[in-house]
Amino acid sequence: MTRYFLPILLALIVLSSCGPKNGVSGKKVPGKQERRSAPAKLATMVEPEESLHLALGQDIPVRLEYPDSVSVDSVQIFLGGSLIHTLNVNTGFPEGGPVEARIPSGEQGTGILGLRLRIFFKGGDTENQSRQLTFLSDQEPEVIGYTLVNEYPHDVEAYTQGLQYVDGWLYEGTGNYGTSSLRKVKLESGKVEKIRLMDPSLFGEGITVMGERIFQLTYRSQVGFIFDKTSFEEIQKVYYQNKEGWGLTHNGEELIMSDGTHVIYFLDPELFTINRQIEVYNHKGRVDSLNELEYINGKIWANRYFTDEIVIIDPETGKVEGRMDLKGILKTGDRKSNTDVLNGIAWDGEGKRLFVTGKYWPKLFEIRPTSRPK
Repeated sequence: MTRYFLPILLALIVLSSCGPKNGVSGKKVPGKQERRSAPAKLATMVEPEESLHLALGQDIPVRLEYPDSVSVDSVQIFLGGSLIHTLNVNTGFPEGGPVEARIPSGEQGTGILGLRLRIFFKGGDTENQSRQLTFLSDQEPEVIGYTLVNEYPHDVEAYTQGLQYVDGWLYEGTGNYGTSSLRKVKLESGKVEKIRLMDPSLFGEGITVMGERIFQLTYRSQVGFIFDKTSFEEIQKVYYQNKEGWGLTHNGEELIMSDGTHVIYFLDPELFTINRQIEVYNHKGRVDSLNELEYINGKIWANRYFTDEIVIIDPETGKVEGRMDLKGILKTGDRKSNTDVLNGIAWDGEGKRLFVTGKYWPKLFEIRPTSRPK
């Protein structure tokens, strides 16, 4: 038996080595299409480079190179989906190329925008080339000092999420599961005159008073509430698209909302839908962790989470125009083991007073900026 078994075994080994490996056959599988590679580009985009950072107002460098075997007739340039410029042979670049120009970027805001070049070749062929551009602020933020004017008591049990001064009262939203609330507080004494507790399953976030209504966000539940300013009775429950709610203010027409990133959203106060949004950048890069907000004299003032910094933002462009460092405003002796970060900005428009506080802080401070707001 052995003399017959060995040749058969060798034959089986040879056959198995010639067959399909890992279950993959050389035959086409019915219903499957072969993966096709993208057609090669005729032109090469040399400029702008990948992920180029530009200051607002800075020209966009464009350079396209292509072989002698093709000729370019014109190039359309799109920024953020909008056509901003067209280059034509002889009027925009010489016959035979390369295509080279500096294109004004226009008046867009800070943040990331897509650049697309649509290239028209003589003979009818076209192709698209794209880049992602990041626009930074064209100015270094002004460093704003402050003078301490007054100190007021603040409830050390208040995990402050939102703060606003209206008609002689402070309205405050607090957070954390089981302790979230909406409050009406007497400035001089820190006494809570009215309070509405939130359901323990919800984590309260920013608030804003707009007319006779108070809006309050929640952290991750994607639900907000509208309350009557006088009675604190619930008027309406609203839902929003953002994954997280953080700070909230308004400009008289729109709600303005942060979500802990560098993006600020402008919402319809009736529908809670997003009308528009801005990306916040300074002259070096994006400014993250935007938290509690206050709208003061046409600018957005924002706490930055885990910092002692307040930044002042242009609501049209997203650029940071100023910054205030409040490190040390709460003295070491006033800090306890659970004392948390600076958070809470309120503006008394009539009295021109600015108030700040923090989460579980025992004090609320009235400060006077050295150069803003005017």
